[in-house]
Amino acid sequence: MTIRRAVAMSLFFLTSLTSHQLNAQQAKIMDADLERGKRIYRSVGYCGNCHGWPGDGRTGRLLQAPEAPSLRESELDTETLIEVVKCGIPGTAMPYHGRTAYLDGSCYGGMELSDFEQGTAPPLGKTFGDSDVFNVVAYLEAYVIGRKEPTIEECTEFFGNPNARACKRLK
Repeated sequence: MTIRRAVAMSLFFLTSLTSHQLNAQQAKIMDADLERGKRIYRSVGYCGNCHGWPGDGRTGRLLQAPEAPSLRESELDTETLIEVVKCGIPGTAMPYHGRTAYLDGSCYGGMELSDFEQGTAPPLGKTFGDSDVFNVVAYLEAYVIGRKEPTIEECTEFFGNPNARACKRLK
């Protein structure tokens, strides 16, 4: 076999492997429970405390909570979103939520909490399993990322009540 052919076959194999991994991840996202993802965002991970109920980083966020970026404007791909939700963001207020984060080698190239200098590890948030990490990311991709300003319809859907206090300013 020539070197050129060996390189071509290697590239094909690596591309196929990466494509297969992405397809498996995309399939998990497609099979995600969006309603559960919303519940995790709202009531388990308390994501709205910092990101706001609509994920814009301001609307409905708790004033004492750290400021968070707008998820509506996020350009992160699925894989990166999963890592951020599971592993948090080192050196920021973004907590890690993955139950096995920093234990199973899946965060930032196999990092463990002991690898961080004091004060730089992501804070611990309410933890949940990988399936719920996928559910939250799928919810964000379906209902938050890429959206413009929050609407009364979104608020009503999020809270299940058009008279919810958070929806009044949108009327």
